[in-house]
Amino acid sequence: MRARKIKRMINPFKVFKTEEESLSNHLEQSVPKALINNFISQAKQKIESEGWGKQGRNVEVKIRNFVQCWITEEAFKQILIQKKKWFRYRGLYFGDAEGAGADFTVRIKGKDTSIGIRSISLESLNKWKSVAYPDDRFRDEKDKIAEYHIVCSQEKGKVKFYGIISKEDLLDTLQKSQRRYSPKNQEWFRIVPLTEFKFEPLVDLINSLNAV
Repeated sequence: MRARKIKRMINPFKVFKTEEESLSNHLEQSVPKALINNFISQAKQKIESEGWGKQGRNVEVKIRNFVQCWITEEAFKQILIQKKKWFRYRGLYFGDAEGAGADFTVRIKGKDTSIGIRSISLESLNKWKSVAYPDDRFRDEKDKIAEYHIVCSQEKGKVKFYGIISKEDLLDTLQKSQRRYSPKNQEWFRIVPLTEFKFEPLVDLINSLNAV
């Protein structure tokens, strides 16, 4: 399947001054509908095999969350392929959280580096302008936090990548952030302002990755 070309919006080296400006700067990549339908089917199988319903979790929400993640991860994978960058990809992981591993592993100057993709809803993007991060991962599993996180959103398979934050800066922000409970997801989260994720470093990081 031939990947579509990346669209780079406005000047990628512009310094952000407002939240609106930061949303104007992004990388864009589309995922085909047929692949999204496959993700939906795979998510339903994952929910059943891992027993999420038996745990009293909101199954429909979990399915949507898995599909959202897989769409955005697929889009980032296609960007790396187009750029001819070396990477390892977790893919459609089935199993417990302990064995999941990083969303992506790339190489910078020959060193393996982990990247996490944080996909957010359009409401979080446009209304709250914030990114939710799992509180239990911050409190109990700092060693599993990726060295970089990229924030993105998707609508009907069109994925937009807005910026990146390093693990050091993420931990510092999470330490000072608000802690909130999501009834829909049945989880506690910490809130990170969208402006903490920067576009120019995202472009620089992708360009600096080791080639295939």
